[in-house]
Amino acid sequence: MNHKELLLSGDINKVYKAYLLPTILAMITGSIYVIVDVLFVAVFLGSDALAAFNIGMPVYTLYSAISLLFGVGASTTMSILMGRNDTENSNKVFSFAIIGNLTIGISIAVLGTIFLEPLSIALGATEELLPLVKSYLFPIHSTCFVYILNQCMQVIVRADYNPKLVMLAAVLGNLTNIVLDYVFVVELEWGLFGASFATAIGPFVAIFVLSFHYILKKHSTKFIFKCFDKELLKEVFKNGSGTSILEFSSGSVVFFFNFVLLRVSDSDAVAIYAIMSNIAYVGKGLFNGVSQAAQPIISVNFGAGNFDRLDKAFKIALRTAIIISVITYAIIILFPRQIMSVFIGNYEHLLEESVSILIIYFISLVFTGINTIIMYYFQSTGNSKISSIMSVMRGFVLIIVGLAIFAFSLGELGVWITISFAEIVTLIGIIPVKKRYDKYLKERCETMKMINN
Repeated sequence: MNHKELLLSGDINKVYKAYLLPTILAMITGSIYVIVDVLFVAVFLGSDALAAFNIGMPVYTLYSAISLLFGVGASTTMSILMGRNDTENSNKVFSFAIIGNLTIGISIAVLGTIFLEPLSIALGATEELLPLVKSYLFPIHSTCFVYILNQCMQVIVRADYNPKLVMLAAVLGNLTNIVLDYVFVVELEWGLFGASFATAIGPFVAIFVLSFHYILKKHSTKFIFKCFDKELLKEVFKNGSGTSILEFSSGSVVFFFNFVLLRVSDSDAVAIYAIMSNIAYVGKGLFNGVSQAAQPIISVNFGAGNFDRLDKAFKIALRTAIIISVITYAIIILFPRQIMSVFIGNYEHLLEESVSILIIYFISLVFTGINTIIMYYFQSTGNSKISSIMSVMRGFVLIIVGLAIFAFSLGELGVWITISFAEIVTLIGIIPVKKRYDKYLKERCETMKMINN
């Protein structure tokens, strides 16, 4: 049974697990390297370096937003086209994703390197922290086109039924980063520059591994130069917009949280938030993994008009996300001191405060997991409008509203509950929309199935 036949008629539980386990492992190693970065900075470089690290972090959301726009947009569009037996247009979509990534990535690398100091200041670097922020940003920004292409290709290769290779690429790339973190930061004492340089090298290793998907001819699409098609490009951008907007808004959230915390509290709160946001990055990666494992199944069956199969895939992903979020939050409640003591490093006086913040901040976990699956569901079935609205609301609008309401009435506590507020309000609003959409989608799939037959 080939790839397409598995997605259209194979046992959904088995197919989903075949995607899920390698995807989760890839996401976990990706999250681990971020945590290791935080650990090396916190333990060996101190609170000023950690604050500078957090100020520079939003650039990753720009990189990820671009890579997901093309990666998720292309993989979703390609999967839908696969369900319709349209290989020619699938090749065009794949080719445009590669060209678009490289063009934008190289442009950002050049401009960002030239205007590094204004960029650092715009991100919130103070006069004291500016040298540290510039030191951190230079290596990753000058090579960001490889980071962007790597993230995009991981999504595309995974959707092309090679999740194990994506897992191997992610593991080797991230292990390279972790090993080099130790070499550059501890042994060579290169400071923040060393941590950043290690991060910049990892994607080169990962993209080399991913290239074997095409070298060994495991791919179902091929690169073509004549790939411009206005309507297909619109579909790619539409299908990738929800995830891209959410990713980009995450960087904005870091900026706004840092800004508000410095006004209602102090730099210690910003240091604690650096830890919280990076732990949250692990959770986000897990939920994205659960969602991306379901995306090819949902999209291909949507293209073929099989509503029952795409609905079942959605429910499996939703159940998986809820289980993961409940287990994760249970661990946080049971072992908050142990978790935070790993990150506290040179400022143990913050341990007691950070323990209570950890428990409050991650009340949002289960709601984040559910919202992520629902957003991907809309996106995987070509409904970019609702997925984009969800992304804007939970990732930006409701965050700003929450900070305005809670931060300046409850102080620092209000900042920590804002994420939960945004996720809960989003979920309450999207449930009736999802019910109406299911009814519409079922009718549309029946029509599509008749057309395909």
